[in-house]
Amino acid sequence: MKKYRLSIIIVTFNSQNYIEKCLNSIAKSNLRSIEHNIVIVDNNSNDNTVKVVKELQKKNDAIFLIENQNNTGFAKAANQGILKSKNRDYVLLLNPDTLLENDSLIRLINCSEKHNAGICGGTTIDSQGNASGSYFRFPNLMVGIFDFTNFRKIRKDDKWHNYFYYLDSKIEDDSFPVDVVTGGYMLIRLSTIKKIGLLSESFFMYLEDVDYCFRSKKGGIKIYHDCTSIILHVGGASSNNKDRIRYSSWLQSRKIYFLKHFGFFENILIQPIFLLDDLLILTRKTFKL
Repeated sequence: MKKYRLSIIIVTFNSQNYIEKCLNSIAKSNLRSIEHNIVIVDNNSNDNTVKVVKELQKKNDAIFLIENQNNTGFAKAANQGILKSKNRDYVLLLNPDTLLENDSLIRLINCSEKHNAGICGGTTIDSQGNASGSYFRFPNLMVGIFDFTNFRKIRKDDKWHNYFYYLDSKIEDDSFPVDVVTGGYMLIRLSTIKKIGLLSESFFMYLEDVDYCFRSKKGGIKIYHDCTSIILHVGGASSNNKDRIRYSSWLQSRKIYFLKHFGFFENILIQPIFLLDDLLILTRKTFKL
């Protein structure tokens, strides 16, 4: 059996309550055919995340820590981890607030090998065992208007939300091709990185995974989702903070994505809608509506 070489890249920000459990779940995973290390890139946490990681390093010399002096965002920090992971068959982007099931990683690699896929993702479930959206279609203009904004409330049928999350399709296979898999659990072949490059750092957080998969698909790279590779995702551990980085980053990322991947006339339509949505959100916060 081939011995695969894997780097697991985890970007942390105020993740002290999650990172040790995440690393313990990796240690308990079935990794007999995977030579692996773990690269943790901390985005200047102001809690005890770094302290916790340094204590864990004493017990595991496969853990490497990069300490940033400021919060550089997810994409840039993930790229730091990727650049440190040279000569690996695969890199895995993994959120710190996740727990792996025993065979999750090997199932993901097996999916990639079986389908010759350059990017693979698995199923993320929440604490109640519900699938929490781990693969998507590329957003079109209607998704941008009726799912990426509060104008979603206008359509009671949720058509474009269902379209974006493949909720309008019945899929029975264990593994199948998709447009996008979540960057919170994304396996990337080294050959993909060599061909496509790194994540786009124009995205601070959110939609960098959609952008990366879009670029990969344009480059002829297969993207697959495997239902049998399962992780528990608590959600929001690196972005749930008082300075509201999460929400402001989302508002900015949706604008950047459409400017980058859509034409002039589409942006003439949707950018003012994004701006109006921003104003509605600001008004609601100001007056606590």
